[in-house]
Amino acid sequence: MVRINLPLMLLGLSFLVAGAQTSSNTGRWIVSTNYLGTPLTPLLNLEQAGEKVTATSRGYKYAGTLHGTALHLRATDEQGNTDEIIATLADGKMEGTDTETDADDKAHPMTLKFTAILAPALEHPQPKTHEFSPTVFYRQISAFNKPVLTINPGDTIHTSTVDAGGTDMNGVKRSLGGNPQTGPFYITGAMPGDVLVVHIKKLTLNRDWAESDDGLDERALNSDLAVKVKENGKSIR
Repeated sequence: MVRINLPLMLLGLSFLVAGAQTSSNTGRWIVSTNYLGTPLTPLLNLEQAGEKVTATSRGYKYAGTLHGTALHLRATDEQGNTDEIIATLADGKMEGTDTETDADDKAHPMTLKFTAILAPALEHPQPKTHEFSPTVFYRQISAFNKPVLTINPGDTIHTSTVDAGGTDMNGVKRSLGGNPQTGPFYITGAMPGDVLVVHIKKLTLNRDWAESDDGLDERALNSDLAVKVKENGKSIR
């Protein structure tokens, strides 16, 4: 039996990824950088043949070299924009700078510092069922929300949620309102941009009552309307 919050399960898992577990340089690299205050995690698909290296990322096709631990990649797109990566690569980790130059504004290139890890190979261990009792409820979808549980592809989660107002199955207030959610769950091997499939095995109510109310914003009320809706705002169970 599975009781889950659908928006969280479908959206809150998409950017949760696992750490590197291999020293090979060829593969998908998970890049972490900060663009003027916004964290980004693009993928860099890299192939190495001797000292020659090719890669693709964000629409760019790179070519370059790897001498020892010194990586140099350069790319030009169809509009003439260029991107240059200069980094140190060793033991499944990468660190360096990425300089992007707009063809229409070559005087102001953008240089970002970044780090990257080599994505692990996806494993398929024996599926497990997890009994999970939530203790924290997030009220927004964000990559900054700390995962509450790590699971593998194929695993099943049996859990519960609170209602839109933050009240649990026993009528206890557990969170502020605004559709608080259970999770997020960390999917081992998930990559930025992956599509995750979630199967709902069973969805049941966890109490025999619900509440609803209505109301109008005070700024929308005039004296006549205030009299007409004076009974509003009372919860109905």
